[in-house]
Amino acid sequence: MMAACILATGCVAQAEVLPKPQTTGGMPLMEAMAARKTSRDIEPTKTITKQELSNMLWAAWGITHDDKRTVATAMNRQELIVYVMTDKMVARYDPAQNTLTTIKEGDFRQLAGRQEFAQTAPINIVLAVDTEKQPRPEFQAYTTGAASQNIYLFCAQAGLKTVVRAMLDNEPLHQLLGMNEHERILYLQTVGR
Repeated sequence: MMAACILATGCVAQAEVLPKPQTTGGMPLMEAMAARKTSRDIEPTKTITKQELSNMLWAAWGITHDDKRTVATAMNRQELIVYVMTDKMVARYDPAQNTLTTIKEGDFRQLAGRQEFAQTAPINIVLAVDTEKQPRPEFQAYTTGAASQNIYLFCAQAGLKTVVRAMLDNEPLHQLLGMNEHERILYLQTVGR
């Protein structure tokens, strides 16, 4: 399902409504923690379903209750910004609407990192922060680290592979995402099978 959305630049983009996240069931937490691991041997041709993507994004930064998130933030600043890169587009996640708003169409995964597997993996999640909402770097790092761990736990229980990374050329990706001077990329997380 598509819905119109106006970007800050004034151009009209399409926001894809994701399937409703499945917030019950799955592997018990202790088993997911035991199964959590880093994997770089991601198969480029095996895709992630829209339902898996929706569930993963909810785990990373979804809304739980009373406008709270799956990740705590210092002083409830809610500074996390989540982007998704695929072979077809780069999009920004809106947890309130459970949508992905396309920023650019096309395959820009070569900007997802220096490692070859990241440039061919089905999904790269960009974890960034708004430094105006949260100026303290240690709190920014906590928030993005907690979101990354939630992605790891989701992947462990869903049978997916993932690795969090910081080796990338920030400036080209920052420009591609249309980020302002107050937004900062901290990590990318590659996901696949």
